[in-house]
Amino acid sequence: MRAALFLSAALIAAPAYAQNQQIELRGVSAVTSVEVGEAQDVGASAVAGGNAVTAVNIGVDATRTNSQTMAGATDASTEAEVWDAPGVATISAAAVNNGATAQAQGGDLDIRSTQSNSGDAGAAANLRAGYVGYGTASASASGNVGAVSAENSEIRAISAQTSSGAVNAISEADYDAADIGAGAAIASANNVAVAGDTATLLTDTTQRASGAGVDARSDVYVGYANDAASNATANANAVTINNQWGYVNARADQQSSASVQADSYVTLGGDFTGYASAGAYGVGNSFNVSNVGSDTDLDVTQANSGDVSANAAMIGQGGDIAVASAAAYGNAMSAALCAYCDTNMPEMRGAGSQVNDGAVNASARVAAPSARVVGASATAIGNAATFQTTGQAQ
Repeated sequence: MRAALFLSAALIAAPAYAQNQQIELRGVSAVTSVEVGEAQDVGASAVAGGNAVTAVNIGVDATRTNSQTMAGATDASTEAEVWDAPGVATISAAAVNNGATAQAQGGDLDIRSTQSNSGDAGAAANLRAGYVGYGTASASASGNVGAVSAENSEIRAISAQTSSGAVNAISEADYDAADIGAGAAIASANNVAVAGDTATLLTDTTQRASGAGVDARSDVYVGYANDAASNATANANAVTINNQWGYVNARADQQSSASVQADSYVTLGGDFTGYASAGAYGVGNSFNVSNVGSDTDLDVTQANSGDVSANAAMIGQGGDIAVASAAAYGNAMSAALCAYCDTNMPEMRGAGSQVNDGAVNASARVAAPSARVVGASATAIGNAATFQTTGQAQ
């Protein structure tokens, strides 16, 4: 029997009520450029958003409705040249076509949210550095984002996300020398995240992703470094729920026909004294839930027809630890419950359906003439489901 989700047909009127409707028909762009000869620390960021709404509810019951439509393109770009920064040099670019966040503390919250995106979302971060102590370039691009956090509350959330635009995140970091040189890129068509502490979470999520594709690429080039790292993550649809000390009842219906690609590369011209790692993760539909000390009911349906690929490579000279890992999934679902954390011995009841009709490919490569530890892994799986319940030892 599939897990049942108990949400009222009509949201009950609450003391606080707000209705939000946003329609953006044109493009939005943000550009940041920095040129620095010498500095201790350097920071630069660019943020572009089509529609954004935030709701904060403390000590009161509330009802929130949200409707967001984005038809234009969103672009965020950050470029920096830093020749000497012994401290921290960090740059970032973030593009979000539709974004909605809600917070509840000490009160119940009813949410109905609809997000529709047909525009492209692109983020690019480019860092060129001589010497830096700690350097990082990060880019994130999203079609639709919904985030809810709750403490001592009950959340009843019904959300629908549709994205048909291209989503691209590109990070490039080039260091002559760095104590730590890093780069990261995250691209997501649809994303819902719910977090609770001593909260009851009742969620119903529908996600649809199509269009030109979802791509994340991170390139890190270093002459000499102690440590170097690159990470790229791309997903069409994602739902993440984390709760503790409260009941979770989650339903998700995810469908994707968009292609998904994650590429991560680390290239070193000289030696590295610590670790050099490249990681890539790509998934069509992703659902993850974790709960502590309370019952958890799940009903998840995933269907993916887009191709998914993840590629990671680390190429350099001699070093200590050289690692490359790539993982690609058509559909991925995981659920974890810590049952022994509560004397009532809570239960997990879950039902999942996964169908994949897209090609799934992963590749990992390490090329180094010498290293103390070398590791490479490539994982490609059409459908993956994991259910884990940890109970008290008898």
